[in-house]
Amino acid sequence: MFSLAWFQPFFEGLFFGVVAMLLHESGHIAAALLLGIRVKSVRLGWKGLYTVREMGTPAENLFISLAGPCTNLLLLLLWRFSQDLFLANLCYGVVNLLPIQASDGERVLRLLKQMRSAKAAGADAPHADTLSSGGR
Repeated sequence: MFSLAWFQPFFEGLFFGVVAMLLHESGHIAAALLLGIRVKSVRLGWKGLYTVREMGTPAENLFISLAGPCTNLLLLLLWRFSQDLFLANLCYGVVNLLPIQASDGERVLRLLKQMRSAKAAGADAPHADTLSSGGR
């Protein structure tokens, strides 16, 4: 007899991955709002959710960029309640810290370089009007 039970792990993983992604973006949004930076929208692209917001200073942008992965990594403390949520947050947090194109890790490295060069030049680095952040 044909059973759909073997689909269950896939859908559970998908569910917890989506939860981890929502919590990740919530971290970016909470950090932006905490700093008084306006969040324009949250969008869904082919890589997942991402946040479009006003630009802050490089230090503020660094804090906001780190807030998403740090939210996922802080949620690892809840491992006793759900090992599936633990695994989803671990994967989402770590992968977003990798310096790959359009990731938080790549953005953090770029901001650190920008802040270092601005400090060496003795002036604030220029910044644009908007920034897209999030787990993309």
